[in-house]
Amino acid sequence: MFFLELPVKPYVKQYIVLNYGNPANFSSNKFINDRFRKCLSKPSRRNNPYYKKSPFCRHTETIKITLSQDDFYRYGWEFTQTDIISFGKLMEHQAKFLMRNMISFYMTLMNERDAILNFQNKFGFTEDIWPFDSIKKNYSRSVNKDAKFIYSKDLSVKLENLLLVSLSDVGNLLPAAINNYENSQNK
Repeated sequence: MFFLELPVKPYVKQYIVLNYGNPANFSSNKFINDRFRKCLSKPSRRNNPYYKKSPFCRHTETIKITLSQDDFYRYGWEFTQTDIISFGKLMEHQAKFLMRNMISFYMTLMNERDAILNFQNKFGFTEDIWPFDSIKKNYSRSVNKDAKFIYSKDLSVKLENLLLVSLSDVGNLLPAAINNYENSQNK
């Protein structure tokens, strides 16, 4: 078994460790494994001059990735600076996708602050790995405010509609009362 060490951002490392272990083994995810092999077999040097000027200042952690003997001899054993950044961005996208979806789910039951704290706690993204303010800023930028589901408000509207229909069915409310209610909701 061979190993490759890649510099990554702290929260990207935590995401990789959560999903693929430490040392990471991408063989369980065909898409990620194929992308990883592509970086090994067809190294890109396109942006290397740019990355030499700007060091990996945010890539403060390293992650150890397993390479099978077959991958080592068939595809290679090193990443270029361009591939390090490219693969890191792919994994960063995956981590942020997880974050946005989990926080959106948690917000069906709690406010945004508690949802972010819950996400950090459950997935091990401590303040030094992925700061609260960074998560909040990314979430706010990425999720459409109209698409956010507010559980208590939406549940209340649905229950009110069910009650009104039931009351109407038994004759307790006339259609005029339901129309007045619907008009007051639209204001």
